[in-house]
Amino acid sequence: MKYEHKGTVIHRLPPEIKIAYSIAVSILIPILNSPRELFLLVAAVLLVLFLACPSIRRIRLLSFAVAAVVLTTFASQAVFYSLEPRTPVFALVPYDFPVLGRFTGGIYVYREGMIYGLVQSLRLVAALAMAVTLVISIHPAHMVEALVRLRFPRSFSFVITMSIRFLPLVFEQSKRIVLALRMRGIKARSMRGAFRMIRFLFIPLVVNSLRQAKIAAFAAETRGAALDKNPPEGRRANGFFNFNTFELITIAFFIILMYISIVPFRMGLGRIPFLRAFFFSIPITCVLFIGIGLIPKSGIVFFLVCGHRLFMQTVLTGINPLWWPFALIESSSLELFFLMRGRFLDSYGAAFSAGALRGIVVYLFFYLVLAPHIWHQFYAPWYLGIETFLGTAGSAVGGMAGYRFALLIRKTYARLGL
Repeated sequence: MKYEHKGTVIHRLPPEIKIAYSIAVSILIPILNSPRELFLLVAAVLLVLFLACPSIRRIRLLSFAVAAVVLTTFASQAVFYSLEPRTPVFALVPYDFPVLGRFTGGIYVYREGMIYGLVQSLRLVAALAMAVTLVISIHPAHMVEALVRLRFPRSFSFVITMSIRFLPLVFEQSKRIVLALRMRGIKARSMRGAFRMIRFLFIPLVVNSLRQAKIAAFAAETRGAALDKNPPEGRRANGFFNFNTFELITIAFFIILMYISIVPFRMGLGRIPFLRAFFFSIPITCVLFIGIGLIPKSGIVFFLVCGHRLFMQTVLTGINPLWWPFALIESSSLELFFLMRGRFLDSYGAAFSAGALRGIVVYLFFYLVLAPHIWHQFYAPWYLGIETFLGTAGSAVGGMAGYRFALLIRKTYARLGL
């Protein structure tokens, strides 16, 4: 999704009003319970969307997304619905089926789950339509300016601005590196080829990003736009969010890399059952831990995780406060872990432990708090356990891979004398 320049009444509204609108919808989504109330909410949100006059292509994409949301919510609740009473319609895996049947108690399609899934999909449709309205009616630059006026921290706004500005540059660099790798015979036609492509793509991409961050930081300092929080020479930096301009721009690049790492999953790969839990966790955790390894300072996890969430909402999904606690819980758990250790990533064991902690916190918080209390979706305990286990394993693998990449990038960066 991207901004559409038009002169509609929605486009002419100040960004602050549209942000307040998104917050109001986000509050109503978990509060409303009856099908009638949810239907009226969806109707009101769609009315606001059509007042923004979205393009035919945008309407077509929204229709496809709504159909996918309704179908996946309907299917997941039909199978994994855990509330009582529930009436089995037919069995996917009978109770007496070897291993899987005994482990899960049988996997059935429940009539109450199908009805509940259709009703609860209205919440997701309302959130989706609200997000499209914000994205097509607020330019990202105006969104950042509105966040500044709403008293968001200046350094946070600076990082989001740099992320938006450098996003096309990082994509262009990625295309050039992939083209060079293909000319050398490295192609992603197989699983092995895909992993080789990622391995040889990542290090030069990060090193080039660090070089660009250094140039951009120097340009910002010469123009008097630096956000340097380093103490005078001879004093040690203490406290939270103690980052200089180069580090803030580097964080902006890593926020972009975190966004790129999950693009394949946003294009539909994450809809495959159980695939998202393991494979989705690996790349996002890997990039996160590379950033932590290169900038081992208090507050780095907050900047990367919360900055990535805010960046995604600014350029892609629209401001949605329902997801802010998710980022705060994830970043707080890792910050507390590093604070208790007294040091950051210094071994594969630390990377494994931190990655596993991230997986446990993220998946348990989603399935025990967000899903039932915000989105009103309920899952069978065995499904929750499998998802949490696979997500934790993927995060642990991604953590160790991130630590390894951080070591290689440090060596490459030092070898180039940068």
